[in-house]
Order: sequence, then structure tokens, then C-alpha cells
Amino acid sequence: MKKDVSFIVCLAVASICTGFVYSAEAKEKNDAGSPAKHVLMLGLSDNVKSNYFYKGLIAEETGIKENVIGSEYNAIIMENIVEQSKGECVFIPVFPGQTDAMLEREIKVNGEGDECYSDISSVPAEEFQQALATAGADYLLVLNQHYLKWQETPLRTLFHIVSYTLFDKDKKEVCRGNHYFTCMNLERSDRLRKISRKASARIASAIMSQVK
Repeated sequence: MKKDVSFIVCLAVASICTGFVYSAEAKEKNDAGSPAKHVLMLGLSDNVKSNYFYKGLIAEETGIKENVIGSEYNAIIMENIVEQSKGECVFIPVFPGQTDAMLEREIKVNGEGDECYSDISSVPAEEFQQALATAGADYLLVLNQHYLKWQETPLRTLFHIVSYTLFDKDKKEVCRGNHYFTCMNLERSDRLRKISRKASARIASAIMSQVK
């Protein structure tokens, strides 16, 4: 199943970064002494999907307003990725809806759950590269989808499946994957932030292993 999602990248990235603290102030060199790679992170709009929960129920259980569920979930994962990177790689979070100058194109998200990935083939190469250059980034990391998979048996469990796709400056897909964490019920933001840390750390590790 294909769904079109707006691809929104803010060109004035510096103004966004004030809400995030990079480990060791986003140190510019990794442990090997070479320049640290910069990865622009984009959480797609409206990317929280589920086989069971609808937006109204998610809002009711979590206290998050329906129109910002995707933004809140994306923010939590991206903040955790920044924290867990430990300065080995500079992750630059960007959100849809910024008021600065934007580059907006279509990005296709194919599949869902653990079979989800992004396709940026419709984004003009020149404009894509310009967005990365303006941000000072070497790669684009897309958080494709945050899938809430509910199962009743053998145990009542909610799986949070976070899928991602990494692209280089030439729009070439470098890797794709997903990591998940579980809980018994829908959780509020503060609790979600804690239980998603390990999965976020695994995403950060997977990306850093590809961009060294």
C-alpha cells in the first residue's frame, strides 16, 4: 500500500537545533579523528499508523492532541537518537510545519509495520542536495512510520515499530530498517520517552555504522 506524505525540509536548520543538545556539543570529530558525519533527520507528517488504534483513542489515552500525535512521537524518537549518538555522529532534527523557508516535495512511503520504507525518487536531485548543503548534512534519515501493532495473544502487547530509511547526497538509499519496543498500553509522552530509548539507541548505532 502506498501513501503520499509531504516531504518538508526546513532550510534554516540552525534555528531548529536550539531545542536539542548534541552530545559533547556535537563534537566535530569522531574517535578516529576524522570529521563527524552530519545526518539530517526528518520525521514525516502523520506517520503514526496502527492495526487497532485510531487517532481519537491515541489522543484520549496519551493526552496528546490528535493533530500533533505524529510530531510528538517523531520528536521523542529524534531526541533520543541525538542523546544516544554520544557525539560520534551529528544528528540534526527537522520537523514539518516550521515557519522558516522550506523545501516541500512528495515522498512515498511504501508498506507498513516492519515492511515500511521511503522513496524519494520524485524529489529533484538539485533541490535535495541544496537542502542537505544548507543544513551542512551528508545524509538524510527519514523516520518513515511509527506503527502501533496491537496483539491480544499470546499476551496482550503493544509493539511500537519505528522504521527508517537513510539516503546519501546522491539520493541513493544507503540502508533501511526498523526497531521496536513494547508496552502493555498506550503511554504518555514522558513514559514513552523512557521506554523508547533502547530502540532509539539501536537506530542511532545502525546509522552510525553506515556513515563512518
